[in-house]
Amino acid sequence: MEQKKRQIKKSVSLILALVFVLLCCTLGGCKKATEAETSTAPEATAGQGTDTYAPNPSSVTEDAQTAASSEKQPATTKKAAASGGKQEAAKTTAAPEPQITGTATLTNGNKTVVYPKALESTSRRYPVIVWANGTGCPTSLYMSLLEKFANAGYVVVADASVMTADGSAQRNSIDFIVSESKSASSVFYNKIDTAKIGASGHSQGGRSCVNAAQADARIQCIVSIAGASSAQEANGLKAPTLYLTGTSDMVVVSSQWVKPSYDATAGRAVYASLKGAAHTVCMTNPEKVSGYAISWFDAYLKNDSEAKAVFAVGGKLASDADWQDFASKN
Repeated sequence: MEQKKRQIKKSVSLILALVFVLLCCTLGGCKKATEAETSTAPEATAGQGTDTYAPNPSSVTEDAQTAASSEKQPATTKKAAASGGKQEAAKTTAAPEPQITGTATLTNGNKTVVYPKALESTSRRYPVIVWANGTGCPTSLYMSLLEKFANAGYVVVADASVMTADGSAQRNSIDFIVSESKSASSVFYNKIDTAKIGASGHSQGGRSCVNAAQADARIQCIVSIAGASSAQEANGLKAPTLYLTGTSDMVVVSSQWVKPSYDATAGRAVYASLKGAAHTVCMTNPEKVSGYAISWFDAYLKNDSEAKAVFAVGGKLASDADWQDFASKN
């Protein structure tokens, strides 16, 4: 009987994976059609370019806003001026900490790294988010979401794998960025806060987050978006986890996958369902989920008390009319 149940569950999982691959292929086709319509434009869309990884930051694509702001950087030294035949001593002012304005993207093998452009000109260390793709969906479909994470002050490392369930790709992404932070030839040299690492992913990627965190204590918190993890996989999970889902998700049905995972989580956890949202909302309308995802990372990677309050009972998410079925524990 148990063997028959396991076979049925495997069959259901396979069917869900096939449906999701078809959805992703449809999205990819739509994206290619859109790109074809706009291919006459000579410039790439701001913030979307991806360059081959190289230590030289000058080869990195930056958005127009960053380029404009860099040209207008205030001078740090005021030149001496003549006044009444006397020359005043030169005045100096401290250079301000670079602001997070725009992102840059690097690729190295199967890794895509999206990071704040300001990282290249500061000595500060940045927290990390390791990203996992959904079934059959390439990283390119998630770039708008990943750029939002980077603009909020995170270095985002995405593995190219489209079969991510066991969490190994995300764990490898941690190894990769930690290694880069120790390499003097890398743009990330001494720029990564290796004690502040979060994980996020979509669909099978959400399942990856749970399995990766269960096996790797370096992951401090999780944002699972329409995650296909099971209650068994999430059982005893201690990392603070935000489970986001959609009421119109017919691929990973919330009541069968997401809510049971929330119920099984042992540590701090929050669950909420976006009204009318389909399975692919984080690709088609990433702004609908990015705000709360970023607040969760701010809460548990930056220890931001205001961000933590967003998820309190009676807080912003609980009272947001666009979301329902809010649940919070621990």
